[in-house]
Amino acid sequence: MISAAVLLCLQAAAQDAASQIKDLLANNRVSISYSYSDSAGRELGKGLATIQGHCYKVVESGTTYCCDGTTLWTEIPRSKEIYIENGGGPADIFGHLDSIIDNVTDLVLDGTRVSFKLTMQGVPEPLSCKATILRKTEFSEDLKDFRLDMVKYDRLWTITDLR
Repeated sequence: MISAAVLLCLQAAAQDAASQIKDLLANNRVSISYSYSDSAGRELGKGLATIQGHCYKVVESGTTYCCDGTTLWTEIPRSKEIYIENGGGPADIFGHLDSIIDNVTDLVLDGTRVSFKLTMQGVPEPLSCKATILRKTEFSEDLKDFRLDMVKYDRLWTITDLR
């Protein structure tokens, strides 16, 4: 009987954390640092992200991803490549954090720190994810932070438009 009560409390805490995170994402422009690792604790990636609704800018391993909710730009400086494609698809994790939060496990929100396990199609085991909320500001109608300014790229860059 006690274990069932503990389980219900943990479940309620996770649901409360999910609600708080969804509310934060729905009403603010949020900047985070994040990392993710495999079950052995090996870090697979880390980066910085600014998220507003379905728009985001992510910098990970030197690559920048910008999405204004419609178009996704991927800038890869080391090879001087830019890919432009339709954004917002179901595999677009940062553009759909609100719905992804419903499908994570072991969700913990402790002040500005968030941790959870994320199971993804094609990945054999859940990823351990951690994030720290660095800043939150009001929503802005100006989406220029979520678009790549194509004017700054010269002819040495390869630009591939996949739309």
